[in-house]
Amino acid sequence: MLKGKKGLYILLPLVVFIWGAIIFQVVDAFSDEDPVVSDITNVSFATIKTKEREKFTIGEVDRDPFLGTVYKPTKVIPKTYKALTKKSEIVWPSIRYKGLVSAQNNASAIFLVEINGADQLMKINDSFSEIKLLKGSSSSIKLKYKGKTKQFQILN
Repeated sequence: MLKGKKGLYILLPLVVFIWGAIIFQVVDAFSDEDPVVSDITNVSFATIKTKEREKFTIGEVDRDPFLGTVYKPTKVIPKTYKALTKKSEIVWPSIRYKGLVSAQNNASAIFLVEINGADQLMKINDSFSEIKLLKGSSSSIKLKYKGKTKQFQILN
């Protein structure tokens, strides 16, 4: 080992040199000076020649070359799809329940129903232009039209 002042004289310049190099690198990285670009007006580019790749196809394999097993081709059965048919939305005629005329028993009750602007007097299970009266009360009636049922409230 170096002893005394001799070691200090050798190591101190070495440390200063290393720290100077580090500080120079940091300052140079943050400087705004752009590097000098040489004159590039006389530049030429060469075109790259490419080869066209060979095309190949993979044929069907009848047997495994290593195991010797024979492949059986599977039959592809095309799937047939049924076209979904949308049920057409039933458009009800203009119907308004106007009221109830009742006798002593509820079995002979007559309901006043307006169908397409014409007033009809109907009993339970009566039909008028495909509209059948299924149930009725003083506040509402239940009608059936083309297989669909609908409840109608009395008008106030």
